[in-house]
Parts: sequence; structure tokens; C-alpha cells
Amino acid sequence: MDHVVFDAEPLIAYYWDEPGSDAVEAIIDRVEGGQLKGSVNTVTCTEVRYVCGRDDPQTAQAYVTRIRNWCDIVTAEDVWESAADYKRDYNVALGDAFTLATAAMEEATAYTGADDDFDDVDVTVKRFREDGV
Repeated sequence: MDHVVFDAEPLIAYYWDEPGSDAVEAIIDRVEGGQLKGSVNTVTCTEVRYVCGRDDPQTAQAYVTRIRNWCDIVTAEDVWESAADYKRDYNVALGDAFTLATAAMEEATAYTGADDDFDDVDVTVKRFREDGV
């Protein structure tokens, strides 16, 4: 694996130190250190900011800024048509459709959690945990 596209679940798990967050930290360290290319869609950034911001909006904003500094940013505009296709073809959540479309465009691995939206898709998926929280 040389390029990952982050889904919201691992980034949220890392923020809240949930089970599996050590695995996410290892991937983030590799991205920050330049050993692994990381990408994230702006839709994922939106998800992370609003979910984590329920506790502390300022800290969540700072975290999203860090994510955006670690990773190449892919905008919703870049992949919206492909995301619509993933939403239609696989009946996934809208945010997950953007993760899949971004991974497909970048020819990268979608880095996800236990979400079953990523079962049986045509993109390579790496899960940081198999069970939800």
C-alpha cells in the first residue's frame, strides 16, 4: 500500500482515541513522515469537522486543518459524478461514495473502518478495525 484515501471513520476514531486508533496513528505517522501518500476528500473533512466538533468546535477545526496539511486534498467537484455512480451502484452513504470515488480517481486504497458500505466494492479497501464501536 503506497497511497491511502482516508474515510471519516478512521479519522474520527483517532480523534476520540477509539479502539483501533493505534493503527490509524501508524498510518498518519507514515503519511506525515512522507513514507505513504495520503489523500482526503473535502466531504470527508466536512464529516470529521461536524462529528468531532460536537464536543469542541475549535479543537475539531484545528484537527481538520492538520488533516488537510498531511494529505492531498480532492474536492467534491473533482469526483461528484463518480460519487453519484458509487451511491447509485452500491447504495452507500454519501460520504462513503466520495471516499470511494476519490480512491478510484487516485488509484489508491480506501482506508476505512468496519462500515459495511465498503463490502464488495470495486476499490481496494484497508480497514483499521473489523468491528464498529
